[in-house]
Amino acid sequence: MDLLDLNRSALDLNLKLWADLDEAHLDLPTPCAGWTVYELLRHQVESTLSFTAAVTGAPVAEPASDDMLTAYRAASDAVTEAFRGDGVLERVMEFPGYGLRPGKSLVAAHFVDNLVHAWDLCRAIGVDSTLDTEPATAAYRMARYYPTTPDVRGPGAAFALPVDVPEDAPITDRLVGLLGRSPNWSA
Repeated sequence: MDLLDLNRSALDLNLKLWADLDEAHLDLPTPCAGWTVYELLRHQVESTLSFTAAVTGAPVAEPASDDMLTAYRAASDAVTEAFRGDGVLERVMEFPGYGLRPGKSLVAAHFVDNLVHAWDLCRAIGVDSTLDTEPATAAYRMARYYPTTPDVRGPGAAFALPVDVPEDAPITDRLVGLLGRSPNWSA
């Protein structure tokens, strides 16, 4: 599966999970420190809109709806279209807070973020959080190159510091551990 297809698969996984949510889920805690399910959903919508803006050069759009599923569906379609634009993977562009990045890196970051947030959501609502092997392995390989600088990892950064996970652990556990989540997290 190529990078653009991997990204779309992570979006589609989230859309499927979101469609099964009800009002009672929104206040549940998530593995993302201090975030409820609703705050996680809002982050994914806003983040996806930010990635679209970085690629298109347009200002960050407002969510299409107050309903997070509707807003994420619209944002997912917009970012997919933007990422699939001519030459996007090779073009270097500004991503606020992270400087100039090649399009391929932006797509990879969006993919990893959305895939791991699908795991966060599964853990929060108590459903099987095992990620499919192919996308989890791809995300793990990409995330291994994330810097360990304080602007990327640690308190207030995009990711927590890595959590020790055995090398022979399932790929889902290794991926979430690499990005600062305990594979055993529960509400």
